Amino acid sequence: MLRLTINSIPELAKLLSFLGNEQRLSILKTIAQQEKYAREISEEVGISRPLVNIYLKQFEKLGLVKGRSEVSEESPYFRRYYKSVPFELVVSLEVIQNTKEE
Repeated sequence: MLRLTINSIPELAKLLSFLGNEQRLSILKTIAQQEKYAREISEEVGISRPLVNIYLKQFEKLGLVKGRSEVSEESPYFRRYYKSVPFELVVSLEVIQNTKEE
């Protein structure tokens, strides 16, 4: 399991803001048990595919989602499948006290 470590107050605020979005949390939930490609996620969550793709790239950058590409014999021929990475984020007063102000 990935344990997210936070080093500064701005970093913590940015991460909490990112995860504090209902659409992003719905995407994580949708791909927690089974990998899916963007169109499947978009249809299941009810948001546009371009927005799903933006969020998935952001999740990948943070290490919260893994993606893999696959070529299919049916349309769409190129698919990128995504799955959530199990992670843990602990936020407590002690964690906040031990972070830098930067």
